[in-house]
Amino acid sequence: MHSRYVPVRTFIEGLALFLALGTATASAWESLTFDLPSGGRESLWRDELARQWDGRIEQRIEGGRIDVLTDRYAIEVEFPHKWHEGLGQSLHYASASGRQGVLAVIAYAQGEDNLHGRTRRKFELIEELCSANGIKMVVLFPSRPEEFTRTSTGVRP
Repeated sequence: MHSRYVPVRTFIEGLALFLALGTATASAWESLTFDLPSGGRESLWRDELARQWDGRIEQRIEGGRIDVLTDRYAIEVEFPHKWHEGLGQSLHYASASGRQGVLAVIAYAQGEDNLHGRTRRKFELIEELCSANGIKMVVLFPSRPEEFTRTSTGVRP
């Protein structure tokens, strides 16, 4: 008789573990929101991050320039489609500066709750690879929608 209760107990324990893991991985990255449009140039994001984290921009090192350098972090700022490049640069900057490497990914969505499933999965993959390589991931969210003007030749920022 006792054995028929084991599957229910196992199911409940498994469900509790699944929910706990799902919650833990849902937002493993740190996020910041800036008063910037989602279509803003990378340099706007870099400059605002430097201002808020009291950092210096475009610090030259052998083989490149660190986007933002603080007393604690060497930060590369990138849009999501260039995350591979950004992760490599973060590794290089951490090694060259002796500081914690950070990959700051600029999101297009206004806040984590507005991330589409595909984008969320991409960010989870990026965070997993950053973590495995000792790099901190930060997601930068805009507070304003994309601000593009339409012209007769197409879309222009």
